[in-house]
Amino acid sequence: MAYRLTALLLILCLPFPAPAAECRLRVAVAASFRPALESLLPEFQRRHDCGVQLSSGSSGVLYQQLVHGAPYDLFLSADRLRPELLERQGLLVPGSRASYARGLLALWAPGGAALSADTLRRWRGRVVIADPELAPFGAAAREALSHLGLWSQLRPRLARAANAGQAYLLLESGHGGIGFVAASQLRAAGRGGDYWLLPENWYPPIEHQLAIPASSRRRAMAESLSSYLRSPAVQRRLVQLGYGRGIDRGSR
Repeated sequence: MAYRLTALLLILCLPFPAPAAECRLRVAVAASFRPALESLLPEFQRRHDCGVQLSSGSSGVLYQQLVHGAPYDLFLSADRLRPELLERQGLLVPGSRASYARGLLALWAPGGAALSADTLRRWRGRVVIADPELAPFGAAAREALSHLGLWSQLRPRLARAANAGQAYLLLESGHGGIGFVAASQLRAAGRGGDYWLLPENWYPPIEHQLAIPASSRRRAMAESLSSYLRSPAVQRRLVQLGYGRGIDRGSR
């Protein structure tokens, strides 16, 4: 009897395997890319059994958050400038910065009206634009308007949104007139032909880059998501979602 009691006590004292920590990847994503990312994540999560927590905003605001220590595992910017700045500051995992998409700029007015450069020349109302200092699509819109010689003319009538996502919402609400948004946002919303894709040579390439912050606690999973987004299958899907064809896979 004493032997059995001793054996039972020994079993009870043996360490049991601790439950695996819940996998949750914290991703900072540019507002314009969030709809596309949300459509791509289910397949990634099915493969990797890991939750993904998204925080979205303008690339400039997310950059500032990372500089001040925000605990993100992966940064999906809508430009290459902010990832480059983080790299120069030593705030990234070495070699993690890479291109994953190329954005396309669209002029949109809800209601299906035909749009063109002449629309901008004749327009007398408000023009919605993401903040050019913080949002890559806003900076691209500024360059396109400068190319047309309209920046100074339209500048007093610009309605500046914090990011491309908010620019879209302002226009969708009917309070914005016409404005510049990401083509991918319109595709995600099921918009047909009621927008105009601006020629890509009117603005610098909107090269989207991602990077893994040096403070990431889930570097391996962040690298898995990075590889997934840059895979040929996802790149084909991104074209369907309103992004440009081809990325510079060697771009660092």
